[in-house]
Amino acid sequence: MVSIRKLVHALALLAVISLLVAAPTNAAQDGLISASVAGDLPRVKSLLAANADVDAKGLDGSTALIAASFAGHLEVVQTLLAAKADVNAKALDGGTALMGAAGSGHVEVVRALLAANADVNAKDNHGMTALMMGASTPIYVRGDERARGHLEVVQNLLAAKADVNAKDANGYTALFRASQLDVVQALLAAKADVKANVGGFTALSVASARGDQKVVQALLAADADVNAKGLDGSTALIMASSAGHLEVVQTLLAANADVNAKLLATGETAISLATKRDFVEIVQLLKAAACTPNK
Repeated sequence: MVSIRKLVHALALLAVISLLVAAPTNAAQDGLISASVAGDLPRVKSLLAANADVDAKGLDGSTALIAASFAGHLEVVQTLLAAKADVNAKALDGGTALMGAAGSGHVEVVRALLAANADVNAKDNHGMTALMMGASTPIYVRGDERARGHLEVVQNLLAAKADVNAKDANGYTALFRASQLDVVQALLAAKADVKANVGGFTALSVASARGDQKVVQALLAADADVNAKGLDGSTALIMASSAGHLEVVQTLLAANADVNAKLLATGETAISLATKRDFVEIVQLLKAAACTPNK
């Protein structure tokens, strides 16, 4: 007759074996993330069928869903969501699947995540939202071609009630980051605050410093303050002039930019800074606008 002690031991052993069979190994969990980022749908399905933890995290805290969303693998994303993946899981940096998809410009993935109730206003550790990332991501660089924003992504996020005036940890909104005209126009149409400032600097200041003339025009048309000053006294005109952006200078002057504004620390003006950098045409423009150089 089998003793009670041996029977209990045998049952315990069977329980351990069943757990080992049913539970995914670390390799299976890591494999799910790798398969997801590679877009290997058959392997993803196989691992899920083998009970791999759909929400297991890699060393950076990313889940399979975050990895697949960043890479833009729609069918993998749909499969993971059907397997009850946590749509709002965060990596160590606070990033979510929606942020990854938005920043990479994967509009169909963005739609799938939003349909699964992704938090459209979640923030990462730097206060960045999916909208900020979708509005301003120079990720791919091929020669002179740059992907600087994703209009359809931005439109979908705004339609899902993304906060157009949310601020990151430094106080910047999506409008500060947008450098693509149609994205800027979409943000403005959604009532982005054109007068929002960080230390006096506005989206107009940033666009002027970048040399985005069409964006500057759009911001001015939306009633941006052409003479807003940073804490150091710099204006959009000073920034554009010192950076050599001729067309932007022309646009700002046409909007009655103050040609005599001065930097607080040095007393320098747009014309003195342009002169120092040998931007001859800009100096001529400013002189024609009756600016007296600060010497």
